[in-house]
Amino acid sequence: MMQIRNELTMLRYRSNNAYACPVVIRAPIGGYLRGGSLYHSQSGESIFAHCPGLRIVFPSTAADAAGLLRTAIRCEDPVLFLEHKHLYRQTYNSEPYPGADYTLPFAKAALRREGTDITVITWGALVQSAMVAAKQAQEEGTEVLVLDLRTIAPYDWNSIVRSVETTNRVVIAHEDQLTCGFGAELAARIASELFEHLDAPVKRVASLDCPVAYSPILEKEILPQASDILCAIREIARY
Repeated sequence: MMQIRNELTMLRYRSNNAYACPVVIRAPIGGYLRGGSLYHSQSGESIFAHCPGLRIVFPSTAADAAGLLRTAIRCEDPVLFLEHKHLYRQTYNSEPYPGADYTLPFAKAALRREGTDITVITWGALVQSAMVAAKQAQEEGTEVLVLDLRTIAPYDWNSIVRSVETTNRVVIAHEDQLTCGFGAELAARIASELFEHLDAPVKRVASLDCPVAYSPILEKEILPQASDILCAIREIARY
């Protein structure tokens, strides 16, 4: 951690921009593994988001991973490329191979679902959970916009602004712990800069502030589920 924080991310600053630091760190992350527990089910993107100069990528689909990884390799700054272990095992996020030259820019969110009533901002494994919750909400008469950030640092503020101006209600869903999770930064900025567009408080959905348990039953209670996102959508819709 300290080598990333004090060496990689500071090389440009310490050298007065004389040296670049083109390093990509591919790191497995996340839970929903049924028994991964405290060593293999953690999410800590918010910790690294405090490191100036570090790019943080968190794809939710195979095609996004391919495009963003090529961009990361070509980047002249250090990139933390977070690969969710649960998504390795899924088929819903698989897509045809986009080709050897396919790239995606950083700070360009993906609009996964159109909606007019509530925005759900999310990333990683929670994108699919948000899509499931949005479909259920639609059956109840609420149209949910799902925005997949894809990168944490930098993130796509312009897309967030457009979505908030469209729906006026926001739910932020992430797998990291609630307290000091990256969703808190987004919620604070939305409340500060987009307050006049909000018709309800910003609602966050995240993991409990505790280690992830070995027991699959407890893991399900600790990690956010699609049902938790749906409850947040209902709460904000009623506000």
